[in-house]
Amino acid sequence: MAPLPVAHSLTGRATRARCQSLLAACLCALALGGCASGKPQRVSLVPVDMTESASRLQLSREVVAKLPNDAAVTLPSGSQWRRAGAIVQGDVFRPLGGPFSIALPRHTEAYLVASSGKLVGFYLPVDSSYIELSRPVVLPGAMRQ
Repeated sequence: MAPLPVAHSLTGRATRARCQSLLAACLCALALGGCASGKPQRVSLVPVDMTESASRLQLSREVVAKLPNDAAVTLPSGSQWRRAGAIVQGDVFRPLGGPFSIALPRHTEAYLVASSGKLVGFYLPVDSSYIELSRPVVLPGAMRQ
């Protein structure tokens, strides 16, 4: 069998590289589409170590956020939250002073998930899942140890 000309060999490699790039782009789009679908995704909570003091967050004003189903969620001014652990998306804070729930379409208990000073979503402890907000919202308040 005669060796392929160099130009043909390079063209085959370029085509293969383009196909691999296209496949990678499609897989990324599918993965991102799943994250933004509005459906809760299963996550693993790493709880706060019982030997460390958990951080607390107190909101200095009301915060309104939108869920992917366009439902508005209001976090009351003055509400207090204690760090319960972390998931890949951020730190998880549970409410102090009583349960907090969101409508998805039924009401379910929820903890807030914060990253870089913003509310990015909610952790649903009943089924260990996470729901991402349509858009992150700044969390106004003081963090205390």
